[in-house]
Amino acid sequence: MYEPCLVCGGGLEKSKLPGLLRCLSCGFVTADVALSHEQLAQLYTADYFCGQEYKDYVSERPLIEKHFRQRLFRLLPFIKDPKQKQLFEIGCAYGFFLEVARDSFSSVEGIDISRDAVDFAARNLGLTVHAGDFLEYKGGNTMDVVCLWDTVEHLQHPDLYIRKAAGQMKPGGVLALTTGDIGSLVARIRGPRWRQIHPPTHLHYFSKRSLTRLLHQEGFRIVFCGYEGVYRSVDTAAYIILNIKHNLPKLYSYLKRLHILNWNFYLNLYDILFVVAERS
Repeated sequence: MYEPCLVCGGGLEKSKLPGLLRCLSCGFVTADVALSHEQLAQLYTADYFCGQEYKDYVSERPLIEKHFRQRLFRLLPFIKDPKQKQLFEIGCAYGFFLEVARDSFSSVEGIDISRDAVDFAARNLGLTVHAGDFLEYKGGNTMDVVCLWDTVEHLQHPDLYIRKAAGQMKPGGVLALTTGDIGSLVARIRGPRWRQIHPPTHLHYFSKRSLTRLLHQEGFRIVFCGYEGVYRSVDTAAYIILNIKHNLPKLYSYLKRLHILNWNFYLNLYDILFVVAERS
C-alpha cells in the first residue's frame, strides 16, 4: 500500500513509466522509492557534483552564474523594493545563485543538505549558508523571498518545505521555483527516456496543474508560470551522455582530444517550469 498523494491525498498506482507512481485523482507522478534522511544525504556528497550528476560543478561556475543572472533578471520584476528584502534559498548548493543575487537584496542566505557544497560557499564566497535540512532549520522567522531552484524534485516531502516557507513569510512574500514539467510535450514524447526522470535523486515529477494545486493549498497565489531555458556546456553534455548514461568514456575522450567540445549554448525545450507565487 502506497502513501497518499502529497498533492491531493488521493491513491497512487503504478504508472506506465517504469519505477514511477501516478495519482489516480490528480495525476501527480512520484518515484516508487522510500529513502531515509541519512540515505538522502548520502546522495549529495562531493561526488554528486563532480563525476556523478555533473562533470565538475565548481569548474563551470562562470556558466552557472551566467544562467543564474538570467534567472534573477526574470525574478526581480515580481519583487517590490528588493534592496529592502531578505532572500533565502533552499538547496543553495555551492552558493552561485546567492553570489549573483547578493547585490540585489538587503541580505541573502541559504541552506543545503550537502556539507561539501555549503563549506565551499561559506569559505570561498563568504556567504551565510547552513548545512542541513530546511525542515529542521530554526532561523528566519520572517522571510521575504524564498527560492527553490531545481530543488523540489529532490525533496522527500516538498509539500512540507513549501508549508514551512509559507509559515515563515508575511502576506505578500514571494516564493520562486523551477522544476521539470512532466506534462510538457518533450516529457510526453520522450516518456521513460525524458532526461528529468532519474530516481532516486529526482523523486517527484510535477505538471503545471499539480504544482499549481500544491502551491494554492499551501497558501500561495501564482503570479507567473512560464518555462526556463538553460546555458549548457557541450563538454559537460557530452560527458553526461557518453560517460554517465551510456558508459562510453573512450568516445568522450576521443571527442575531447579533437577539441570540438569547448563551446556553450542556450537551450529551452519548454519542459522546465519557472513559477513565481505570492503568499496570500
